[in-house]
Amino acid sequence: MTSRFYSKTILVTLLFAFLAITGTRDTVHAKPPFTLENIQKGLLTRYRGVQHMGVAALQKALTGPDKNNYLVLDVREKDEYAVSHIPGARRVDPGIWHGPFMNRFGKLAKGKTVIFYCSVGERSSKLAKYVQDALKKNGTSKIYNLRGGIFAWHNEKRPLVSGKGPTDLVHPYDSYWGQLLKRADKLRYSPD
Repeated sequence: MTSRFYSKTILVTLLFAFLAITGTRDTVHAKPPFTLENIQKGLLTRYRGVQHMGVAALQKALTGPDKNNYLVLDVREKDEYAVSHIPGARRVDPGIWHGPFMNRFGKLAKGKTVIFYCSVGERSSKLAKYVQDALKKNGTSKIYNLRGGIFAWHNEKRPLVSGKGPTDLVHPYDSYWGQLLKRADKLRYSPD
């Protein structure tokens, strides 16, 4: 009887784990094929009210005369950020609570345009939506999510940095999401 109970418990646990993994992936992209463009369409539906900025517009802003008027926030895990990030980006934990976020970034964001990004835009859109009202009340100029995230940035061969300086490597999140990156030889799970 005990082994049957454990077998059922294990099966139920595996089923929930499978549903959690596949369910997360299915909610991020709305329709096949699995492309950054289709993922973006799903994000626009799920995170209404969050504005999006393209990679070319962000690079132009970050290299223009008003570059100090931008705060770029990387909404990925530490290991992802360590492999590479957009120059000048500050890392923020994807699961950060409202209060700690405002304590850490509220003053930095005042009077600036804030751009959130992650791998493809899901985590960053979620955080942008979660904190945008507080940021606006605090005096933030504009709030955007980077369209296509760091994957789109990397696919267009735009500049990235790590703790060691310029790099052309990017963290793929996992092998499933890594399919969206065009240069498979530039994928790394840890910094070189």
